[in-house]
Amino acid sequence: MGNLKIGSIVSVIDQKDAMHQQIGAVVYYDKKREKILVRFGGVQQLYYDLNQLQEY
Repeated sequence: MGNLKIGSIVSVIDQKDAMHQQIGAVVYYDKKREKILVRFGGVQQLYYDLNQLQEY
């Protein structure tokens, strides 16, 4: 999970992703899959790899 933690505010930097440049909050880390769950706007949430995110 790098230096991100639950509650960190992040921006999606993956240009191929539909949520590119959107800002969200880290809400969960799936250790088994090594994916970070990011919530956008309180309702929508998606899983990302660490290299797809940047701390805001």
